[in-house]
Amino acid sequence: MNYLLISILIFIKINAFADEKHFADGHGPISVMGDHMHKKNEIMFSYRLGKMKMGDTFNGTDRISRTSVMSAPNGASNGAGTYMNAPISMNMNMHMFGAMYAPNDFLTLMIMGSYLEKEMTSQRMAMAGSAQWDVNSAGIGDTRISGLFNLIHNERIKTHLGFGMSLPSGSIDERDSTPASSSARLGYAMQNGSGTYDPFVFFNNVNVFGKIKFGEQFYFKKVASGKNSKGYNYGSTFHSKLWSSLGLLDNFSTSIQLIYEYQGSLHGEDDEMNPRMSPAMDSKNQGHQKLNFGLGFNYVNHHSFLKNNRLGFELILPVFKRFHGIQMGEKYKIMLGWQYGF
Repeated sequence: MNYLLISILIFIKINAFADEKHFADGHGPISVMGDHMHKKNEIMFSYRLGKMKMGDTFNGTDRISRTSVMSAPNGASNGAGTYMNAPISMNMNMHMFGAMYAPNDFLTLMIMGSYLEKEMTSQRMAMAGSAQWDVNSAGIGDTRISGLFNLIHNERIKTHLGFGMSLPSGSIDERDSTPASSSARLGYAMQNGSGTYDPFVFFNNVNVFGKIKFGEQFYFKKVASGKNSKGYNYGSTFHSKLWSSLGLLDNFSTSIQLIYEYQGSLHGEDDEMNPRMSPAMDSKNQGHQKLNFGLGFNYVNHHSFLKNNRLGFELILPVFKRFHGIQMGEKYKIMLGWQYGF
């Protein structure tokens, strides 16, 4: 009986909002999380699929060959030894699930979870035959919970602050078969989580000028729990996102975005990762600065069937990158998402 009553109440609430027309530019680009708030008692669910392709290898800002990678000094040899393998490419699928609920007009609660699928291809040095092999990992990523607090909300300006915590629900003990072991701990990028509790804060602002909107989001995250169970923690993270959208129609809008990312160097190291094997297992090859460009669109269905379901798409391309040490660079990232609020 309780389940039936809850189902009836949800059905009534969904249909109570079904006649409200949602606009395509009511949200920012689909890759921007926590870009909007909700009115009292509103609920929103979302799903995003992110696909990322990594390829060329860089040392700092310079693209280098596989031969150069395997002739570079590794982090365990004081410059006397070189890497035995070189990464060639990496593919990642990110399935991101979100929910938002507003207990009042001042506060919106948000939770974000993920499921990650990763594959990395590497090549052995010439003395070992130059063979290529793949490693894979898959699993739940870290979970983010946060509260968004309304500062300004009118027809021209919408501003809020977000405070939250990243919880270590992702594994940091992903393993697979490699030429060196049938169950080797995979490199840092192939792990699914951080292993640490990381508080974060972000500021979001949107300015409205008719059919044109300009948005900014500034995000900062810092480790609070020290090193994880494997003996390391990631450095501080800072993101700056500047975007603009144009509402061409009530149900269709386009967007452009500039994204700056800073990731601090890694502190400590995982003793089971042999830094002689590959740059991907060397703790000194962590941290970066990136500038990316995004081009996307939002579409809202105004037909009676599945009314007000929103679809978003964004293609993100690299503009500039500077790595700390030797790392693979992104070739592109695609984000496809669905959102529905009631």
